[in-house]
Amino acid sequence: MSCILTILAITSVAAKDKDDLHQTIKAIAAKFEAMGVGASYVTAKGKPVVQQVSFLQEKDLTFPVNGNLRQIALIRHGEPDLRKTGKFSYMEARKFAVDYDSVGIVTPDAPFFEIQNPKEVAVFASSINRARATAQYVFGADSQMTVSPVFREFETAMGEHSPSLRMPIKFWTTAARIKWVLGIDRQGAESFADARRRAQEAAQILVSASADKPKVALVAHGLLNRYIQENLEDMGWHVVRDGGSGYLGTTILVKLDS
Repeated sequence: MSCILTILAITSVAAKDKDDLHQTIKAIAAKFEAMGVGASYVTAKGKPVVQQVSFLQEKDLTFPVNGNLRQIALIRHGEPDLRKTGKFSYMEARKFAVDYDSVGIVTPDAPFFEIQNPKEVAVFASSINRARATAQYVFGADSQMTVSPVFREFETAMGEHSPSLRMPIKFWTTAARIKWVLGIDRQGAESFADARRRAQEAAQILVSASADKPKVALVAHGLLNRYIQENLEDMGWHVVRDGGSGYLGTTILVKLDS
């Protein structure tokens, strides 16, 4: 009987801890939502592009946090400084794909990500120029950051064969992505399976960094960030701010360690 009572007690404590964690995560997400309601927009060329955002500081919480709060921000790069309107031939689309990996970004008029204490933030960036330029805009050209090809976007190839059409660039890039996922005409690009394994490696790098610094930021790419997010959630991290997939979209995940 005592053994059964012990098991029931342990189960009850575990259930309470789980419920407490759930309530704390909900409260943190609500805090981010409230911060977003009052956040102003940063502009580029006179147009609003993204709301200001920051990591959550424990002093901002109106409830106790039992344990160590870690945060990871996944930031998509800014808008590449490249023409995307009109229709493109196949050869023009191939050139666009090359240029897309080399150009800088349309730099907003002011920083959109506020870092209150840079010493407590570990910054990572993709080696592709649009992401590296974004990281320098967000955190400053002189800030310490780890730039690595591990964080580059999932690779695609325009392929060698295409109809003689003039289409919007989205048509060409979407077709290239579909062919790549299906393993068609990859032209030496990594496979989809390899890219997913790389996203898993990238997620582990960020988690390891969060053991040393409680706040981690990655400036990378839409598809890679999506798969990193999936891996982080599998490792027990929780999305508390969903920034979407647009340029400079910032998703924040948290984990509480007892």
